[in-house]
Amino acid sequence: MPRVLATLARAPALHFLALGALLAAWNAATAVSEPPAGRAPIVITAARVAAIRDDYEKTVAPPTQEELAALVAREADEEMLYREALLLGLDRGDGAVKWRIVEKMHFLYGDALTDPDEAYRRGMALGLGRDDIVVRNTLVTKMRLLAKAASRHEEPEGAALDDELRAYMEAHAGDFRRADRLTLTHVFLSADRRGDALDGDARALAARLRAEGTTPDAAIAARLGDPFPSGVTFRAVSPAGLGKIFGERLAEAVATQPLATWSDPIRSAYGLHLVWVRARDGAALPPLADVRPRVLRAYRAERRANYLARMMDELRAAYVVRVEDAHAG
Repeated sequence: MPRVLATLARAPALHFLALGALLAAWNAATAVSEPPAGRAPIVITAARVAAIRDDYEKTVAPPTQEELAALVAREADEEMLYREALLLGLDRGDGAVKWRIVEKMHFLYGDALTDPDEAYRRGMALGLGRDDIVVRNTLVTKMRLLAKAASRHEEPEGAALDDELRAYMEAHAGDFRRADRLTLTHVFLSADRRGDALDGDARALAARLRAEGTTPDAAIAARLGDPFPSGVTFRAVSPAGLGKIFGERLAEAVATQPLATWSDPIRSAYGLHLVWVRARDGAALPPLADVRPRVLRAYRAERRANYLARMMDELRAAYVVRVEDAHAG
């Protein structure tokens, strides 16, 4: 085990693969069937409960009973992860962990311990890593990396992975569904050009377009209105895209605009617009190829969370947790 971890430290490319194999071995050794007596109980002392409560109160607010219970449960979970990391030997070969323990031993014993390996071994035996936040965080993080590595290790490949990604995308359609796409033509009236006549000109032109049954021909729209830098016709544009061109106010207004009719004047930062919505394509899931990186990230994040949850369930079944009453005595 130490050799594996030492290799990991020197070869990050092997990190996830080796950790995945390590977690597979850990799974076999810590199945739910193992009786709780197989591991020493975890005791959250009354003093520790009080410290957790005080820390939360200093940074947030006095915790409710439910919040305090959740904080204590998280403390127990981290102690489980820390202990399992030690059982797996994840501390050995870790330079940061060893340096912290050796430094503490030198502080306690001066130069009496000249062999770093011996100083480290004795320091760990004395429990110097248990209350060291750097050591604990390092080892707890390594255990979480095990879950991440294992979730990737079991991930399908090739066509099987694409099938799972499509199923994931369909199950989370709201996260990946493409927004409505609009095709529209507008007649623009510039605030800079028309000044105080802007509102009157827009109302009159809207009435004329409707009375004459004018269709949204781009050439006619350009002739009747003022030049607009981005043009007069836009095809298959999302609401977000319209917002970038015209501003959110117009984008929101045309989202509910009936098809094939001229709108009332709609204001933007540039002036007023008379809009004819030619077509509206409803929201739909895009092809996987268009959003594959985003779907893959979400899929892996969910698998990682699920694997960690299963790992924690197994640990909770293997440990007895005792929480002392902070008000007792």
